This record gives sequence, C-alpha cells and structure tokens, in this order.
Amino acid sequence: MERNDYLIRKKINKYMLTGVMTTVAIQLGNVVDAMIVGNLLGSIGNGAVSAATPFLYILQAAAIFLGSGGAVAMAVRLGRRETENAGRIMGMCMLGALAWPLLFTALTPLTVPAYIRYMVHAGTLSDMVRQIITVYSLGMPVVSFVLVMAYLMNVDNHPSLAASMQIVANAVNLCLDFILVKYTPLGVTGSSLATILGYLAAGIIFIPRYFKSKNRMVQPVLKGISKSGALFSDIRQKGLPNLIYLLMTVISVSIMNSSIIKQLGDARYSAYAVANNTQLIVQMFFNGVASVITSVAGALFGDRDYYGMRRVVKRVVIMGLGIAGTIMLVFLLVPGLISGLYGFDNPELTPELHQCLRIFSVSFIFFVLNAIVQNYYKTIGYSYLSTTDNVCEILLLKVPLALLGMHLNGLPGLFAALVVSEAVTFILINLLRLLLQMRKKVSPVGFMAIPAERDDSICDITIRGNDSEAIALTKRIMKYCEEIGVSGEKRLALGMAAEELVSNIGRYAYDDPSDKYIDVCLSKKEDTLYLRLRDDGKPFDPVRYEPSAEAEEEMRGLAVIRKLNIKMSYVRVINLNNTVLEMEIS
Repeated sequence: MERNDYLIRKKINKYMLTGVMTTVAIQLGNVVDAMIVGNLLGSIGNGAVSAATPFLYILQAAAIFLGSGGAVAMAVRLGRRETENAGRIMGMCMLGALAWPLLFTALTPLTVPAYIRYMVHAGTLSDMVRQIITVYSLGMPVVSFVLVMAYLMNVDNHPSLAASMQIVANAVNLCLDFILVKYTPLGVTGSSLATILGYLAAGIIFIPRYFKSKNRMVQPVLKGISKSGALFSDIRQKGLPNLIYLLMTVISVSIMNSSIIKQLGDARYSAYAVANNTQLIVQMFFNGVASVITSVAGALFGDRDYYGMRRVVKRVVIMGLGIAGTIMLVFLLVPGLISGLYGFDNPELTPELHQCLRIFSVSFIFFVLNAIVQNYYKTIGYSYLSTTDNVCEILLLKVPLALLGMHLNGLPGLFAALVVSEAVTFILINLLRLLLQMRKKVSPVGFMAIPAERDDSICDITIRGNDSEAIALTKRIMKYCEEIGVSGEKRLALGMAAEELVSNIGRYAYDDPSDKYIDVCLSKKEDTLYLRLRDDGKPFDPVRYEPSAEAEEEMRGLAVIRKLNIKMSYVRVINLNNTVLEMEIS
C-alpha cells in the first residue's frame, strides 16, 4: 500500500480543463473585442480599447480582489472542513462585489472626465475612450458580481458551471459586439454595452442553477459578517497580491500609454497596443492552468496534503511552460498573423510591429514562471512573496526599463526591456526566497516551501475500494493502535469503522469497478486519532444519510459506525468526498 496521485491527477485535469475554458472565454472576449473594433473602426479603435484598459481595471478591482482572495480562503476552509466559515467568506465577497462598482457608478460624472484629461489628448481617440469607460462605469456592478460568483462556484464543486457561465457571457458579448458595432450607430459604445449584456444574461442563467444545486457545500452567510474580522483578514491576505497586481498594472499601463502617445504619437501607440494585447493570448491559456493552484492546491493545503500539492505544482509548471513555448514559436514564425488579427493597417509601421512581436514573445516563458510564483505563494500563506513579485514585475522594473528602452531604441527597445524585466523579476524573487529560507522566515524546503510530509501523519496511502484491501487497511490501523497503547475495544472500533466505510465506498460510490481508488490518511494530534478517507465517487454525506427501509440492509455499515461512538464529519471539496473519523485514545 503506497500513495499515488490518481485522484489528484484526475482533479488537476478536470479543473485545468474548466479553468482554461473559463479564462479562454474571458480573455478571448477581450481579444476579440479589440479585433472586432480594430477591423470595423480601424487601428484608432483598437488604440481606444487599450487606452481605456487602466480605468476598466480600477472598476474590476473589487471583483479581482474578492474573487481571487475569497476563492483561496474558501478552498482552504473547505479543506479544513469549516463550511460555516466558508459561507461567511462567500457572503462578504458577494456584498463587496456590488458595493465597490456601485460607488464608481455614482461617481461617473466626476471620474470619467478626470481620466480623459489625464490619459489622452482631445480628438477622435479621446471621444472613443470616453464612450467606452462611461458605459462600463454604469454596468460594472453586473460584471463584478458575476465574476466573483464564477470564482466561488469554481471552488465549491462547480467548475463546469462556472466555466459555462463565462463561456455564455462572452459568446453573447461577441455576438452583440459584431451586431452593435457594425449595424448600429453606437460604434465603440456598442462594444462596451455588449459586454455588460453578456454578463447579465449569463448571471441570470447560471447563478440560480448553482444555488439550487445539491452538490454545493457552501451556504452564503450574511448575518454577523461584520464581526468576522479574521476571515476578512484571510481574504485580504490572499487577495492582496492580485489587487496589487491590478493596481500596479493600472499605474504602469497609465504611465506607458501616456508616455508612448506623447513621445511616439498615436500611430505608434496603435502598434504598441497590438503588441501589448498579445499578452492576453498567453494569459488566456496560462491563467486557466494556473487557476488549478488556487482551487486544487488551496484545498489540499487546508488538508495539509503536501504530496498532492507537489503533484499539482509540478503539472502546472510543465503545462504552463509547454503552452508558453508553443505560443512563443507562433509569434516568432508568423507575426503577420497576429497583426492581421487586430486589423493593423499601417504598412509603414508593420515591419517594426513584427519585430516587436518577436522580441516580446521571449517574455512569455518568464511571465509564466512569475505567474506560478504569484499564485502559489499566496496560496500557502506567503503573500508578501507574491506581492513583491508583482511590484517588481509590473512597476519597479518594468516601467523604468521600458521607458529607458523606448528612449534608446523606440518600440523595439521598449519590448526588449520588457523581456529583461520579466526575467530579472523571477531571478530576484527566488534570491529573496533563498535568503528568507536561510534566515528561517520561510520553510527551508526548496521552491515549494512546505514540509516533505505531514508532521502528524502515521500513514498516507492509496488503496483500491475492494474488500481485501479494506481488511488489510483495518489490520494496519489496529496494529498501529496496539503499538501506541490504544485499548482493544477502541482499536477494534476504529478498524471496523474504516473497513465498513471503505467497503461502502467501493460498493456504492462507483459505476465502473476499475475506477475505484481511495486516499487514506491516518494522523494523530495529541490524544486524538484522525482517519480521513478521500474518494471521487458519487457525492455522499454519511453523516446526514438516513436510509430508507429498503436501503437499510445495504447501508448497515453506517449504522455500525454510529453505534461505535466515533465522531464522523464530511465535506465535498474539489469534487472529492472527504470523510473524517475522530477517536479519542485516552
């Protein structure tokens, strides 16, 4: 009996697929928005979308902060089987997702003119930017709420539903984009309105389905959340790196956009916007892969399953680098394909743009590595490492180096500097980690910075859900209990309980007999033994189950466990059943 990663690998694959689907839907909407506007309204339209981006980031701040932080905090709480606290976290996130954008909606007459004065000169570009951000200011509460719910639904056993909601939102968005921009007098305003309507339609369809689902574990709790300071602190700690990333992006993009427009002119700014927007294509795929860290690894971290966490991160690194390398080759070999997608129509600047695309593509590898750092360290509680990586990557290194590169060699120099900033950021953050590990301020166990195994683990194994392995597990548990002096009655009770649960899982949880694997962890804390059984069979809560007269004979094992006076708890997290038995040994 040894531990394997069969169950974890299945969850990685499922959450990775739905994560990629979700982020592809979101980012594809942004990418195709720019493509549609660029092709229908010209390069100046694409430039207007890019110039409006910093303001849109500010509007989305609450959704990114609460969605990312709340999702990780919820995942860890579910891993610890704290469902009530997970509900309080959900309640906080839902309220905050509406409060922040509603404030900006009320302040629209003040914020929109101020942004226009700072960001762009008067003229066509200025008018387009004003139209875009005015519509977003009015409709952002809808987008913000749906985005936060997608984060939370993904963690609470509904990744497919969250992905479907994002796909539908952006499918409606893109259809309306083309119709409103091409066939109505709304122009670029139609593109913004299409986004709002797309998210409204998806939210109406999918959020009620989530709340009606019997497979969710979390019930939002609004009562008493004002006194849940520790939970909000956890959300803040885990969401802060993403919020800082967003704010640093707003500052850096504002500085870069303003500097390029003023120094190089609108035409070269449109070329820059095409090259800069290509990063969305990398994010489109990789952010889906990286989301596995916060959802799957977050729950495993709450359960202190360090073996599973290592398997998750290793697979994310392999997949992320593979995707980044593949996309980089496309940009190196056929940059004309990318510029053509954005409707770039300036033949004099096309060769320079292609050169910039080739240079910029080298940064994708380092972008992936930095994203892994940012997602992983906030998940395991070292948010300051994630934040430091964000600040260095986005502001402290990127902006000064980019402006210096632009001064020395125009746009090509700017994009070469961006490659350098990504690479140097990754090197610096790892040097900082090593320094902190030497000073014992970070766990001194390599990049992962987690223990090799649980310090209270007695055995951590994977078994097949059959009677022979159930019996072997029982013998192993009883032998250990005997070695530490547990009374014969109690060790017999725990052994019988383990055998009954494993047999029930193997007998009823799976339709396919070849698919039966159960992760078993026996641990000891002070005077209590904890036996955790984890499987990916049909959702089943043995604590609440009350058999009918017909099923009573089939589920007699549960009745046996209840008579043994062993405490039993259950939670379904990342679509895995987690049943825990607790027995006092003193």
